[in-house]
Amino acid sequence: MRLQYRWVALGLLGAVGISAQAQSELKISGVLDAGIQNYKSANGNTVNRLQNGAFETSRLIIAGKEDLGGGLKANFMLEMAPAVDTGETSRFGFFNRNSWVGLSGAQWGEVRFGRYLTGSANLLCQVDLHWCGSGFNGTGIMYNGDLATVGRWISGSPGRGGNNNEGISVFSGGNGTAGSAESNRKNNAIQYVSSRISGFQAKVMYSMGELGKNPANGSGDHVDATLTYQDQNLFIGIGYAEVRPDPLWNAKGALTSLGGTYKFGALRVGAIYQYETASGPSAKWTRAKSWALTSAYRMGAFEPYLKFGQHSTNGTGAYGIVDGTDAFVVNVGTQYALSKRTSLYADFVTDLKGSDGNPAIYKNDTRLITVGMKHYF
Repeated sequence: MRLQYRWVALGLLGAVGISAQAQSELKISGVLDAGIQNYKSANGNTVNRLQNGAFETSRLIIAGKEDLGGGLKANFMLEMAPAVDTGETSRFGFFNRNSWVGLSGAQWGEVRFGRYLTGSANLLCQVDLHWCGSGFNGTGIMYNGDLATVGRWISGSPGRGGNNNEGISVFSGGNGTAGSAESNRKNNAIQYVSSRISGFQAKVMYSMGELGKNPANGSGDHVDATLTYQDQNLFIGIGYAEVRPDPLWNAKGALTSLGGTYKFGALRVGAIYQYETASGPSAKWTRAKSWALTSAYRMGAFEPYLKFGQHSTNGTGAYGIVDGTDAFVVNVGTQYALSKRTSLYADFVTDLKGSDGNPAIYKNDTRLITVGMKHYF
């Protein structure tokens, strides 16, 4: 009899353990991507290389949630970007892509605290059709140039009038350097994401620079808000972002984005338009405009795509060059699905207006040819 009670007790404890375990969820996922590239910079230098994240950023995601009852949940995400070619992690931090904890409710939405992609960048990654994949090292239509060019295509964050690689995509909201291309994710941020109501969803984010008057790295407080609508075939959104001055980069900027996508059976198309303003002693331009058109067509295992667009300012860059159109990017390629999780790809991208340095040195169109593979897990 005592043995029987012991088995009953163990059974009850097991049931309680299973029930408690069912209230929590932990998921590990990600993608590994590498490609062989032939790259020509604006100074004419050509190199062959094995590039990590050539089409889509390699990443490892640890995400989880706990059911607290009454529709309330605790959520978190830690996302890092390991380099397949070297095994290194990003110079922007160990969990450089997403690092946040938050609470969500079935009716009122979710509040997050930490580091994540801005709503404006999320909007343009939707329009990109490949979540900002393909193109220059897996940035899709979100091209920020390289050390030999100052081309900008579509922006995920206000540039604050920056040019000549000292303010292009100026970092804001955390540790970094002015001129860093990693400006589309913000540190020290609070974000509210509403529930989707009749297809509509709103996101509001405030990122704190936290530097006060210390001219350490060009961080400024950042505000970002988006409103989107989505149904089975249509996605459309509008976004507004503003980054404030700081002692290092004494300029402020604002960015308005309007874009969307539509699915015609096997054909997907997208379009986006952006208008930027900048002001302050450090601003090298006060107005900028960007646009891009994207398309992708599914043919069995193949998906060819074409993306193109431009960015222009009213400023004067290095060596007295009037920028005008300072980037016109054309991106064409195809994916081939070996399975639902594994794909091969071939990609070509060029920036026809990306050189803003010494015209005697930086006079070539930057271009990149890539062949590679990616695997989701």
